[in-house]
Amino acid sequence: MPRFVYRPDDPHANENGMIDAALATSNRGAAAPQIIRDEMDATRHMADGRYYTSKAKFRSATKAANCIEVGNEIKTVTQPRKPAVLSREQRREAIRGAIRQLQGH
Repeated sequence: MPRFVYRPDDPHANENGMIDAALATSNRGAAAPQIIRDEMDATRHMADGRYYTSKAKFRSATKAANCIEVGNEIKTVTQPRKPAVLSREQRREAIRGAIRQLQGH
């Protein structure tokens, strides 16, 4: 079932100003400078209980409290887990134990 959007100024629009959503043009691809501001809504820092409106000051308070920010960062925050070194027999027994656990025994 086609989905329609209201875009009366679009050249594909019908007499009611509706066009197929697949044909809708948007300005998202237009080249424009992107600005990331330091200002933010007042946010309470959980380490010191103060409210901050500056991202930089919030981050410096986080570092001062010896904490780390967790979010959408690409870098991993923790060290990668090291694989357990098991002999062939230990590995077999671990697999058998997991199967027994799944079977409810």
